[in-house]
Amino acid sequence: MKLDFLPAVLLTLLSSTVSTLTFAQSPDSTYMIMGGGLLLVFVLAIYVFYEIRRSVQLHINKPTK
Repeated sequence: MKLDFLPAVLLTLLSSTVSTLTFAQSPDSTYMIMGGGLLLVFVLAIYVFYEIRRSVQLHINKPTK
């Protein structure tokens, strides 16, 4: 599985995090924990999507008996 998009995704997440922390008046730990949790859920959703996609591709390419 190619992960050509991964650097772009990481750069986007990093830049949005840095810009949010830069413009925030006082970053509360609650918001940072919530953001980290949402980021984790987002990453896991991408992982599940690509695993399902890979599984379907392997199933389609499997020869029938």
